[in-house]
Amino acid sequence: MVLLLGMTGVVHAATATVRLVTLEYPPYIQTSDGSLDGVAVRVVSRTFAKLGYDVEIEVLPWARALYQVRTGLADGIFTIFKTSEREAFLDYSEQILFQQGIRFVHRPDVSVSEDAIQSFNFDAYSVCVINQVSYGSRMDTALAQNQFDQVFRLTRAPQCLRMLESGRARLWLSNHFGARALISQLNMKGIVEINPHPIEDTPSYIAFSKVQGLSALRDQFDHALADMKATGEYQAIIDDFFND
Repeated sequence: MVLLLGMTGVVHAATATVRLVTLEYPPYIQTSDGSLDGVAVRVVSRTFAKLGYDVEIEVLPWARALYQVRTGLADGIFTIFKTSEREAFLDYSEQILFQQGIRFVHRPDVSVSEDAIQSFNFDAYSVCVINQVSYGSRMDTALAQNQFDQVFRLTRAPQCLRMLESGRARLWLSNHFGARALISQLNMKGIVEINPHPIEDTPSYIAFSKVQGLSALRDQFDHALADMKATGEYQAIIDDFFND
């Protein structure tokens, strides 16, 4: 675990490992046959490698992952949206890890018009979401104010897809790339579809536990990631992942 020692603002490492938590969130974070991969995993691991750190990444239910960074059991968390509540216990990177487009997923026989999305008129729809995942400020408000007919809060995205398949939920909220990957993985093309109208493009970040006092490490990460974007290395990692 990385520790911030002394008054100099310099990060010293008790070991060469930074402990991070995340959730199963294809194609950003995904496990297959016990191996962890994903485009976000590759970007984050490469950025820390440039700083001389290894990373230990644990995939957890989202609520448990948030608890671990809130209490300092983990050093950082990714990919995470920024909210005022989370900023109370997390130091967010300045650099955006990914811009995530939020979309509805539904069966072909469910119609959600662009007008309904623009006006946020969802009272005729039940929706499945992942517990304690943020979907952007406007959608988070709609969920909190019960602007849907019913909200199902589950722990894993495949559960939401199965609810769509059975008809128990009419909509599932997901990022666009994640929905595409999971629909393909579960062989559900033709059973469900991604609505073509975006709800919101939301930046996602890596964030560090304030309890651990890792703002200096956060700054180092920002500088390394900015450099990777400037040199094209960041985009190359993304292109390589989707071309594998």
